[in-house]
Amino acid sequence: MSNRSIVVFVSVLLFAPALFFAAYLKLAPALSLAVGFAGGLYLIGATRLQADQGFLAAPAKLRELAICTALALVILVVGGETNLFYATYDWRIRDAVLADMVQNAFPVRYSVDGVDYTLRAPLGMYVIPSLIGRGFGLLAAHIALLTQNSLILGGIFYFLKNLGDGWKRLAVMVLFGGLTVIGVGVVVTFVPRYSLHRVFIEGLDAWHPYFQYSSSVVQFFWVPNHALPAWWLAALVLLQTKGEVDTAVIGVSVAGAMFWSPLAILPAVVWLLYLAATDWRAHLLSSRTWWGVVVAACFLPVAVYMTIASSTIAHGIMAEQPNFVALYLFFIAVQLPCLLFLYLNRKLLSKQDRSIFAVNALILLCLPFFGFGPVNDLVMRGSITSLTLIAFVFASTLFKSELSRTARICGWILVVLGSGSALDEVVRNFSQPRYDFSDCSIMEAVSALGGGNAIPTNYLVDSAQIPDWLASEGSAPRSARLRRCWSDYDHHKDGLPAPAAPETR
Repeated sequence: MSNRSIVVFVSVLLFAPALFFAAYLKLAPALSLAVGFAGGLYLIGATRLQADQGFLAAPAKLRELAICTALALVILVVGGETNLFYATYDWRIRDAVLADMVQNAFPVRYSVDGVDYTLRAPLGMYVIPSLIGRGFGLLAAHIALLTQNSLILGGIFYFLKNLGDGWKRLAVMVLFGGLTVIGVGVVVTFVPRYSLHRVFIEGLDAWHPYFQYSSSVVQFFWVPNHALPAWWLAALVLLQTKGEVDTAVIGVSVAGAMFWSPLAILPAVVWLLYLAATDWRAHLLSSRTWWGVVVAACFLPVAVYMTIASSTIAHGIMAEQPNFVALYLFFIAVQLPCLLFLYLNRKLLSKQDRSIFAVNALILLCLPFFGFGPVNDLVMRGSITSLTLIAFVFASTLFKSELSRTARICGWILVVLGSGSALDEVVRNFSQPRYDFSDCSIMEAVSALGGGNAIPTNYLVDSAQIPDWLASEGSAPRSARLRRCWSDYDHHKDGLPAPAAPETR
């Protein structure tokens, strides 16, 4: 078993949901996705850029892979998967999506005030667990979800550990975050509606009114459906800079990961554009590149499905918000001091790391100017791949022997202060009482969270807007009942405002 086999295995887990999704589509889009699945895996498995002498051709270190997978399992369990520990608010909606997909034929439909709606969202993380749940029950679906996610994250950790300075770099990446303790201190002091209890429950990273760049642990605890494809694409970018994979592999992986998170793939798309612009002859004249384009295009039915009525989702230009300039500059200063650290030590970076730093620093500086999603999901999700790559370069620089003593001290100060967000997440999930997962539908969960019959437009779309050529009719519309979904939760009693949207991260 080679390291290339691990790349193929993780790719199967990421691509398979689109293949199973194809079973619920009309013939033409279903065949397109099947070709995309097979073609993508062939292109990834057929990569031979190092004449079978590179890292991917080497035998896999199975003991290290097992340790990485065990580490991933612990992180995800503590983060709330299977509800053995306290699970963050987002899991109350996420559990509802999984329950709906277990209990109903796909596409899942709902009846709200006489209107027929269909579940339209990035469902990649839920598809395989929901299929297992249909045969063995909802508990089996949750166990399958944890198993799937642990295998993917374990593979990611394995590559990040072996592409750098070993376990110490991986540790820095897992603890990586901004100086959110400073941001929290400011808002708790000067903004009356922010209390320490609210910050503790919602997490330190939610301190800013407009934006959020989530620390690594927050990503794993709150949004593994976005974090897993984003971290995987970051690992592939790193493999590409070392000559182990090519643009075709990244391109088809972007297409395959789209069903998991259409926003998390954006930095990888920018990286592909950068490669095409800076070395067009090598990339655009390669036959594999164009085969990659053809295979990636086969995933277009997924793109169509997820962008149906996307204009109904909140969006806009954030620069039009009050006090944008001051709030933006303060946000960047608090969340991205690592960019200044890397810029001041740029002479220590390799050519490849300089490119990674420049491209992703630009992405992170520009993202806050735009808004998309109920709580600006674009900034939160679209930043994950870039944050992962910056964390990798930061950790690499921190352990360079040429780094000055002063710079090393400053770097470790950033690590210690940046880990405050991770510490808050772990302490909260250990100290707060756990609750059982629910079989409520998504509309029942929205109502139980205080949203009434408000339609979560990032999850549901009017069924009439789904093209006739795309999907089958699906299940009969499901009506929501007014019931309490969790014995522990009452949004009025908790003293927290009802969320403006199903997800708060």
